[in-house]
Amino acid sequence: MGRSEEALRVAEELLTDIELRRLAPTDVVLKAGRVARLVGHDELTAFLALEQSGYAGQKQVAAWVTLAGRWIDDKQEKYYSASLATIYAQCESSRLALQTMQGGVSFSGEWANVSSGRHYTAVNNSKSELARYSGICQQVTASVYQLVTTIYHELLFSSLQAGLFAETQRLVDGTLAEASGTALAKIERVSDRLRDADPESISQALTTCRRLIDSCANHVCPPQEGATLTVDGQPLKAGALAVLNRLQFFAQQTGASKSRRDRLRRSLSDIYSRCSAGTHADVDAGEARFVFLQTYITLGELLSLSQGKQLEHSSADARPDELDR
Repeated sequence: MGRSEEALRVAEELLTDIELRRLAPTDVVLKAGRVARLVGHDELTAFLALEQSGYAGQKQVAAWVTLAGRWIDDKQEKYYSASLATIYAQCESSRLALQTMQGGVSFSGEWANVSSGRHYTAVNNSKSELARYSGICQQVTASVYQLVTTIYHELLFSSLQAGLFAETQRLVDGTLAEASGTALAKIERVSDRLRDADPESISQALTTCRRLIDSCANHVCPPQEGATLTVDGQPLKAGALAVLNRLQFFAQQTGASKSRRDRLRRSLSDIYSRCSAGTHADVDAGEARFVFLQTYITLGELLSLSQGKQLEHSSADARPDELDR
């Protein structure tokens, strides 16, 4: 199990512990520390460190004091600086004292009124202390819950995202390998070139992306000079240069919806245009990486529409297509 998977497991377990009140506040902080270490969460780590060691002598802690509900006065000039362990111990001590004092107590004799007054004062003081310290413990627990919930959702999304990317990569790699024996080798060269980030490497990477589209078109719909392809009732050229026409025809033959085919056509048209030799000087390494990723994903989706499907070419009068002018 990797760190992310372990962090997701511990975070989910901690949230359940808090919801079911299975852990004391001090144990919540300790368990949250494990989540923070696993994911490297600086905000949670800083907050937990203050709760464990106390706020005395620390600077710029106002935000954390607010998060923990530790302010003593409304002007936020004073706060409880003791560690959470100390506050929790005081909370339990006040709770025990209150339970003891609330037992059956009777007062009689000359000093009955005085004794009764002192007793109820002590009870009220214990109630106030219990409310004060319990409030801090509950606020710390609530803040930890909020932070860990955010981490949990981020981990859950990352896990889902990683799974989707891995599944997509297997699908795309499989379809590209089938489409061209050199397709994956081309991708490896693109990756190497983009790491260099110099203009010549970027130009070569974009050229490779264009050639990758060409090789896939040749695989799914080989060129036929002088022939035409009918796409949505329109005759399109099917020669070697009519790369995008042939990919359109392939997509139609798979039975894909027109809206999906139109989206793929627009994406491939934009990519093909961006990979043209005349635009290389305008593309930096960052954009080139995204052009490569778009090429990889778009071709993968297109080829996955129908793996290994045999295409039947239709014949009609030749008509130049806007994409291949």
